[in-house]
Amino acid sequence: MPKIIPAILTDNLETFKTQIKQMEGATDWVQIDVSDGIFVSQKTLAAEKIKTVITNLKYELHLMVADPTTEIEKWYDLSNVKRIVFHYEAVKIPLAVVKHIEAYGFDAGVAVNPDTGLENLEALAYQADLILFMAVTPGKQGRKFIPDTFNKIKEFKIKHPNVPVAVDGGIHQEEIKQLATLSVEYLDVGSEIFAHSNPREHLKELQHLIYA
Repeated sequence: MPKIIPAILTDNLETFKTQIKQMEGATDWVQIDVSDGIFVSQKTLAAEKIKTVITNLKYELHLMVADPTTEIEKWYDLSNVKRIVFHYEAVKIPLAVVKHIEAYGFDAGVAVNPDTGLENLEALAYQADLILFMAVTPGKQGRKFIPDTFNKIKEFKIKHPNVPVAVDGGIHQEEIKQLATLSVEYLDVGSEIFAHSNPREHLKELQHLIYA
């Protein structure tokens, strides 16, 4: 059954602090969306700002940046970081970036946009620690889930049943129920959690949906 990882996307330090606090005690992981204003239009908090926030939560960095190799250098000394996910579309040699991330001791994930075909993942499927399927065009929270993502994941899992898969973007309660049937490992959920009046309790409710 998949694990829900709360996804934080913000350019405001106080919002980041609040959302981290809301998740402490409710989960052990959060995803931090990192965007540079180039690969996607939005720009998020810099590593220096996030390093000032003290927490025991583990971080998965989702690098929505044009130059992930350079971005990694800004985060490598933050002990909370355990996994770094970069975009296939941002680099020329994805496998080299996977090896670069793993050289720092992090798990390496590869994210693919909705219009990137599965044929591009054949060489990466057993090299990366995780394949993250975007169900929206990346950059902003609150976008609508693209239904074809379900078929894309089904097809990938038929070929690669043992490769860990995450899904990110536009995930709400109905999508959680459907994705729970597809043998995915992680669901990165943002606005569905943080737009709720009680994010901590709502995260628990969403996780219970998976076992309903």
